[in-house]
Amino acid sequence: MPYLDDEKRVLGVIDRLRGFDFYHGVEMGVFYDKENQKKIRRILEEDQWCGVTYSTPYMNRQGFDISSLDPELRKKSVEFEISLLPVAAEMGLSYVGVPSGPDTAPEKREAAKEVLADSFASIADAAQKYGISLLLEPLDRYAHKKRLLGPMDETCEWFAPVQAAHPNMYIHWDSAHEKLGGIDLFQSLDLCESFLQRIHLCNCIDDKTHPCFGDLHMEVGQPPLFETEGFLTPELGAALLDHAVQGKTGVDTVYVSVEVLGHPGDDLWHKEYCSRKFLEKCFELMKSR
Repeated sequence: MPYLDDEKRVLGVIDRLRGFDFYHGVEMGVFYDKENQKKIRRILEEDQWCGVTYSTPYMNRQGFDISSLDPELRKKSVEFEISLLPVAAEMGLSYVGVPSGPDTAPEKREAAKEVLADSFASIADAAQKYGISLLLEPLDRYAHKKRLLGPMDETCEWFAPVQAAHPNMYIHWDSAHEKLGGIDLFQSLDLCESFLQRIHLCNCIDDKTHPCFGDLHMEVGQPPLFETEGFLTPELGAALLDHAVQGKTGVDTVYVSVEVLGHPGDDLWHKEYCSRKFLEKCFELMKSR
């Protein structure tokens, strides 16, 4: 994420993406400059794009955790999440991604999930005032990211009553997290289909003996073959999207993107090209199209 805090450069990237006649939304960082907020809002309105931001990098920088059993830390964390909402609204964003905290000792998990539900309820209530919905992305619990909400069956059991009381909450599904979690990917989609709003096709290596094991947001290869050491292929991507289309989702439109991490010094536009071509190939192979 070399450009995360460079608002002007991010706007330049988005302007270029508009010319590709391919994208229908953008996932981006938070803009604090008032003029830049107006610019991105205008772009989203003109192109009818869906705008999303994720609080995760900002929460991590501050050491915040909305599932913390420390009441003071949790209070500050929830207040920070709520403080992002008017900024997101000024930008014209539709969704804000909110992370669960790090995993805790097994005997404390239920208590942590209870306070997490309270935190999400407070944030969702505040978000509703701005017409914003929240996204929860379950991560792996045991492999790499080691977050409180990981296993999809347990996540959905926790999520259902919270979402019933706060309908502006949805699940963001990520193929790498589910692969690292050890669940069948199609079964995972079935479990969350009623809450599904967003899909990340993300590649990874799940062999713990491999030096590149983990959720590293690795590349998907180069066209036309898209060969990597990871598990994700266009054929699998297409099958997953076909499966998601057949399910009953919680929203009219489910967005999908390929998640690849950029590093300082990378040819970022080459990464964009390969990711876009990968997704185009997935669409081409889908049986439901």
